[in-house]
Amino acid sequence: MEALVTAASRAVAGYCGRVFERGAGLVEYPAGYGRPLLLLERPPVLAVSGVWEDGHLVPAEDYEIAGGLAESGMLRRRRGLWRATVRTGGGVSGMLGDFEGDADGLRVVYDGGYVTPGQQALDGAPAVTLPEDVQEAAVLTAVQLYRSRGVDAMVASESIGDWSVSYFAAKAEGKSPILGAAKALLAPYVLYRVS
Repeated sequence: MEALVTAASRAVAGYCGRVFERGAGLVEYPAGYGRPLLLLERPPVLAVSGVWEDGHLVPAEDYEIAGGLAESGMLRRRRGLWRATVRTGGGVSGMLGDFEGDADGLRVVYDGGYVTPGQQALDGAPAVTLPEDVQEAAVLTAVQLYRSRGVDAMVASESIGDWSVSYFAAKAEGKSPILGAAKALLAPYVLYRVS
């Protein structure tokens, strides 16, 4: 059962394109796109230790994470725009090729994420803050994994009345264990969807 819960949790995190566990002192080099908002990868943002742009500390009064911004993982610049860096191939690079994810671009150090049931059990962390929708989606996914054990994902079956047929389903490869109900529960928590 523990292995199923772990697999379901990984499937949920993969589907949502994010890590849910709370982390402290996270260092991130976000893409700036020359806009006033930065999207950080581990919402909700709980606290920002510092933001550096072009190697210089940005004064705390120049940005905010209050309210819905914190929940969505957004850091808003109050004055001006963040440096124009773009995300390419899983990394961040400057539009003119001058920034490769180092101190010369944008760097944010922050605390973010949710306390998961696993963190509470293993680390004695404070109360679980992971939304119940995400927990329920993980349970539904674990149940799906349990029910499908021993079933060949490459074989599909259909039946109508007394007639049934089984056939090779080549497109079953990579089939997600996340079903429709779980996907609906997870919709508000998806950061990056890779199709």
